[in-house]
Amino acid sequence: MILNRGLIPANDVEIRFERPTKEWVHSLVRPTINLYLFDIDENVDLRQTNMPVMRGGSGASYRMPMRRFDLRYMVTAFTTVADDEHLLIYRVLATLLRFSTLPPSSLAAAMAMIAGREGYADEAARFTALAGAGERTTLSDLRSALASAEVGSAARAAMMALIDEPQVTAKIATAEDSLRLLEVWNALEQAPRPSLLYVVTVPVDLDIVIDTPLVLTRTLRVRQRTDADTSAEFIRIGGAVRDQTGAPLSGVTVAIEGGAIESVTNSEGRYALSHVPAGEVTLRVVRPDGRVHITTFATPSDSYDILLD
Repeated sequence: MILNRGLIPANDVEIRFERPTKEWVHSLVRPTINLYLFDIDENVDLRQTNMPVMRGGSGASYRMPMRRFDLRYMVTAFTTVADDEHLLIYRVLATLLRFSTLPPSSLAAAMAMIAGREGYADEAARFTALAGAGERTTLSDLRSALASAEVGSAARAAMMALIDEPQVTAKIATAEDSLRLLEVWNALEQAPRPSLLYVVTVPVDLDIVIDTPLVLTRTLRVRQRTDADTSAEFIRIGGAVRDQTGAPLSGVTVAIEGGAIESVTNSEGRYALSHVPAGEVTLRVVRPDGRVHITTFATPSDSYDILLD
C-alpha cells in the first residue's frame, strides 16, 4: 500500500519491519522505509460490556465481544541523503493519512499471508490477486472469496476477524503521543530521526460462546380505575454478571442508578430487578471489593448480561 499509493518505486526502496538498532541501520544498502512495532496494549475506550445474543429454540448463545488492541509502529525512512529521507517520510505520511481504515486490498494481502502460512497455496494465490487489484477490490469481494475458500477453521476465523465488524482502523498519532518516539530512540541508543507514530487498532475474537436459557423481560401493567383513568407499567429484568473469561461472578450488587432497588448475584452470577423504567436504564454494578462499574441498557432488550474487567 505504501509503495503503490505513495508513488514510491518498489525497485529502489525497501519496506521492512525490523528493530532499528545501530547494527541494522549500518547494514542497509538501499533506501528503506521501516515500520517498527514497539508497543501493544488494549484500547479500553472501545471495549464492549454487553454480549451479543443469538436466540435458538428455548435457549440463547452469548458470544463474548471482541477486544480491540492498539499496535503502535514507529515509521522511519533511512537513506544516505537527507533530502531523500524527508521526501520518503512525506510520501508515507500523505499515504497513511488517506486511510482511517485499512483498504480491502491491504486486508486481502494479510489474508493471503494467513492462507500461505497455513499451507493453502491456492487460496493464498487467490487473495494475492485481490490484493493486486488495488482500489477495485471491495469488502464484498473479500467476503465472497472467504465464503468459498477451502481453508481450516483457524485460518477462516483469523481472516474473518480482519473483515468483520469492527474493522481494522489506523491513524497518525497526535504530537503529544508522538513524544513516546523519543523514548524508543533512547532505548535503542540512537539519535532521533524524523519518524511517524502510526497506530493500528485490530479486533481480537476471544471465541468464547456461552449457552444459557433465555431471560425474557416481564412487563406488568396496572390500570387504576379513577376519573383520571391512569395506568402504571412495571418491568422486571434479569441477567448474569460475568468476567472477561465468561465465568459467573457471585456477590455482585446490581442496582438502578439513583434508585433503591438492588439485587445481589447468586453463585451462577444471576440477578433480577423489578420496577425498572421503560426506555434507557443505567445500572450501577458494585463488586464485593467495592469497585464500581456503570452500564446502560435499553428496556426491553434481548440481553441484560454484564461483562466486567
